[in-house]
Amino acid sequence: MKPDIAFAVLAVCASSLWAEGNITYHLNKETNPTEDQLDAYAHIEAAMDSAINLYNRYTDLTKHIEVYYNTGVPTAEASSNGTLSFGSNRSYMVVSTAMHETAHTLGMGTTQEYQAMMVNGVFQGAKAQALLKELTGDTSAELHGDSQHFWPYGLNYASEVKSGQDLIFNAKIVNAMYQDIFKEYLY
Repeated sequence: MKPDIAFAVLAVCASSLWAEGNITYHLNKETNPTEDQLDAYAHIEAAMDSAINLYNRYTDLTKHIEVYYNTGVPTAEASSNGTLSFGSNRSYMVVSTAMHETAHTLGMGTTQEYQAMMVNGVFQGAKAQALLKELTGDTSAELHGDSQHFWPYGLNYASEVKSGQDLIFNAKIVNAMYQDIFKEYLY
């Protein structure tokens, strides 16, 4: 094989090792925003940009999310229909919250399919369970959850994030859970 062809084949094979997600968002803004809204938009955009970049780098998931600033929301909330809202509390306008809520838009804790995979507080997906063990190096690690949230790496509380690795693990685990739940694998 010619060296330039061998290099091209190697490059194609290597590129398939990296995920290429296609998650996008649109922040809905008021036409004439107040100072509070402008400040909130800046915080939300920073959080969402970081979250989406991580999901797109470490997953192969696709979703469009409509994001809102809604002072009536106590913290943040999202649904599988692709809507995500941040309340006025700036401490929730951070990447970990944006990732947690993005997971909800992908069906984690917001769909019947998720509910069916969470039996007696243990996630039943083999792919996600195996990945958790691999990522942590702990053969006894187990993915747990309830009707809305999962752990570890569900980013349910700010205190769960000790390093950037926790954010990456969240993205990878959500990707594996999505594949387990919706039986979608990209080959």
